[in-house]
This record gives sequence, structure tokens and C-alpha cells, in this order.
Amino acid sequence: MIFKSFDKTIQLRLMLMFITSTSTAAVLPYSIIYFSKQVGNFITGILFLIVMSANVLGLVLGGYVSDKIGRKKIILISELIIFVGYIGVAFTNSIWGVFPYVTFVFFILILFSNGAGTPVYQALIIDRSTPEERKSIYTYSYWIRNIGFAIGSMIGAFLFFDYPFYLFLGVGVTTLFSFFITYLFIKETYVPVQQSNNPIGRESFQIVKSYTKIMSHRVFVIFSFASLLFISVEEQLTNYIGVRLAKVISAPIPFVSFLPFEVDGVNLIGILKSENTILVVCFTMLLTGFIRKRKDRHVLLIGLFLFFAGYAIISISQSPIILVLAMFFASMGEIMYIPVSQAMLSNMVPDHARSTYMAFYSITAILGVSSAGIFMMISSWLPPFVLTFLIGIMGAASITLFNYLIKTQSDQPN
Repeated sequence: MIFKSFDKTIQLRLMLMFITSTSTAAVLPYSIIYFSKQVGNFITGILFLIVMSANVLGLVLGGYVSDKIGRKKIILISELIIFVGYIGVAFTNSIWGVFPYVTFVFFILILFSNGAGTPVYQALIIDRSTPEERKSIYTYSYWIRNIGFAIGSMIGAFLFFDYPFYLFLGVGVTTLFSFFITYLFIKETYVPVQQSNNPIGRESFQIVKSYTKIMSHRVFVIFSFASLLFISVEEQLTNYIGVRLAKVISAPIPFVSFLPFEVDGVNLIGILKSENTILVVCFTMLLTGFIRKRKDRHVLLIGLFLFFAGYAIISISQSPIILVLAMFFASMGEIMYIPVSQAMLSNMVPDHARSTYMAFYSITAILGVSSAGIFMMISSWLPPFVLTFLIGIMGAASITLFNYLIKTQSDQPN
């Protein structure tokens, strides 16, 4: 299915996704380094936890409110606040001075609003698509996000520390551009049957009740947990695996025996990250075309096996060439897994609570990212082969759960 066949709203959303992904990748990955230089590692850790809490709170509120008042209002409000936040960051990192704690306040606004908008964007795509076309839509979405991330990361690498004022100003302008395109050309995709008029205390109870009710949707909870395992393993590359490689390959070694090129552990992490991004950008459409006529169950399970097997090897090997080959297979598995799993997710959420469900799923994704820290802690006490075994167990559990889900999803009520 080609891009032009999608609903106009989805086409616009995917184009805006490229802009916002590029902007976000140019700023957020480098913000931790910025704060660590300005206020130290310990304070940065505390600030990071506060910002992530604001992001989760935004997810919870944005998902719930969107199902009560519609999508467009939440998107416009969140993008307007993000614009104000980035303009504020620009002027607190300019020729007039650098104010890290004021910058932090603006980042709270940005991450809160980004969290509020995330499940609404996802629900909007589900609103305007059919089950038959969602796998193609999520393939394009996955491809576009990775291109945006690759371009944004390069822009940030050159501009973040040397020209922060202009970078933040530019990101703010792109957010404002997205705001106006959404306001002018994207129509409301969901009109709730009944507007909420509950008092604040009662509304707070309803928010808790709506998310608690999701826990009774067994299929969705299983899917979220299986996805959490996938995300947790993926995050090890820049956490436990990165630290391990930096320690065990502290001095440069030959990449291959017959070439003079040498790498150390830090170099290898950069190579593996770049390899993953390049493979995703170059092979997503090619591989998707090859597997389009295959059964989703086979594509998903093979993809998961390749992904977890690749990361298990990466978590234990010290050979540069084996690490690169393992990342190739892990990346191919990731490309196969993402579109099918996202289509499964969109098909299992009920129409009246799409944003709430997507917010819940986004929170589990954050937990998956955060769980990478557990591996960092236990790596101080356990040898690498035990952690590799744990990754294998997580992979086996995820594959088993997804195998169950893909067999039963069509028979499960929303």
C-alpha cells in the first residue's frame, strides 16, 4: 500500500511526524549531557526523574482527556506549550546568560506536553485508518521516525553545544509550524458521545477508574508486558551492553584481522547504533515488500527470534565482526516486528478509549526503558553470561506471549 492511498489526515500526520522527530532528536538526547555539565551528575539524575514523572503525568492526563473532549484540542494545546517551552529554553541559553534551572522548568513543560500529545497522535492515526492498512501505515511511521532521528541526531551533534540559542529557536519554530498545519488542515477525528462535566474531585476518580479498568483487559495487558520485554532488551545497547563493551574493550583492537582499522568499546557502541539506524532506513521498505504476503504470525515470531537472538549475542560477544553481524540480524528482526505489533495494538483498543489505552501502553514503554537501569545495577554482582541468560529468558517469554496473542486476538472482545 502506497503513501498516497492513505487518508489525507494520516498523510499530514506522517509528514509532521518527520519534522517533530527530527526536532526532538536534535535536542532531547543531548539534554542529559547539558545538565550534567551545568549542575553535575547527581543533580542531573534527580532532574531527570522529575522530568520523566512530568512526562508520565502528561501521558495519563492527555490520554484520558482526549477521549472526553476530542483529539485536536489536546494536540493544539500541547504543541503550543511545547513551542513556548523551546522559546523559553532558547532565551535561557543565549548571549544574555545560561540559566540551567530555569531551562529545567521549561523542559518540564515540554516533556509534560509531549507526553500529553503522544497517545493522542497515536489515537488519531487509528481513528482515520482501517485494520487492513494499519500495518502499512506503521511501516511508514517507523521508517519516517528513524530517518528523522538520524537527521536530528546529526543536527544536534553540530549545533547543540555551539549554537544552542539558534537550535532551540529553530525547534520552537518547527513546533509552531506543526501547530498551524494541524489547526488549518487536520480535522477533528473523534467526537465523544457525551462531554464530561464532573467536578474536579470526581474527575480525578474517573481518571483512576479508567486506567484501572484497562487492567481487566487481559489481552491488552499481556501485549503491553510482552512489548515491555522487547523495549527493555533494546535499551540495553546504550546501558548495560554499552558499559560492558567500554570496560572489556578499553584499548583499541583490530576490527578484523586483515584490516588496519581498530576500535574500542565506545567506538563499537557508536558503530552498532549507526548500523541499526542505517539498516532501518535502507531496508524497511525493501524487507516489508518481501514479507507483505507472508502471514503476520510467522513474520512477528521470526522477527522476535532474530531480535532477541541478536541482542543475546551482542550482550556476551567481544568480537567486533560478530557484534556487527548480530546487530544486522537484530535490526532485521526489529523491522519485521514493529509494523505487525503496532497493527495488533491498534486493532485491540476500543473506539471510545483509544487515547487512554495508548497512554497506558506508552507508560509501559517508559517502564521498559527504565528497567534497563535494573540490568545496570545487577551487572555489578552477576557475570555477563547470567545477564545473557536473562535476556534469553525475556526473549522466550515475549515470543511465547506474542504467539498466544496473535492466535487469540481475533476472538477477543475489546
